[in-house]
Amino acid sequence: MLPHCIVLEALEKGLDCIAVTDHNACDNVAVTLSLGERFGLWVIPGIEVETREEVHLLAYFPTLDHLLAFNHLVEEHLLTFPLDAEVWGEEWVIGEEGNIVARKASLLTVPVALSLEDVVEEVERHQGVAVLAHVDRKAYSVFSQLGFLPPALPVKALEISPAFSPEETQERFTLSGYPLVSFSDAHGLSEIGQRVTLFWMASPRWEELLLALSGEKGRGITLSGNDERL
Repeated sequence: MLPHCIVLEALEKGLDCIAVTDHNACDNVAVTLSLGERFGLWVIPGIEVETREEVHLLAYFPTLDHLLAFNHLVEEHLLTFPLDAEVWGEEWVIGEEGNIVARKASLLTVPVALSLEDVVEEVERHQGVAVLAHVDRKAYSVFSQLGFLPPALPVKALEISPAFSPEETQERFTLSGYPLVSFSDAHGLSEIGQRVTLFWMASPRWEELLLALSGEKGRGITLSGNDERL
């Protein structure tokens, strides 16, 4: 999952836009964003945060600076455990040429000491968009961890995993009132593009993305399988 390989794989599969949302970290976003600009792929800066309740939340931001400011908060509240590379493997920070520029010393697959509500509030304060991740999964989802969807939680959408169709997810959970999105959640190059969401926008801009999520001015969202492209 080297940044240049991610960008080229996404372009080969006909994607117009991807987001990088590593777990409790964003060290590789800047290089992927830079490569995306070079090769003509819109890369949205993002991060996946594991809240105190062990709920996974996707957070997307209009610029890298917004993401980095939010990430300071994540780093301050991340529980610290040494990374045992023999158990977990190494966590690398990669340069544009695919070279390793740093190795993470602390384990990232742990919660932050912030509640779900706190994290969503901070995402909004940093002008980002919060999306509840893989709500249909049996672990690390809002339903598996809390058993319900907190009322009036200001998230912009709910993400469903590639494992289920939107219809199956709607049957299992009450998801009314929120737009549904679905992404590949790729942990390997071959998984990129296995599930896509079509955003109907006038141009690839953050403001247009917000309109699509809210369904305003003729913009909108359509879930798609892996055999459809714009």
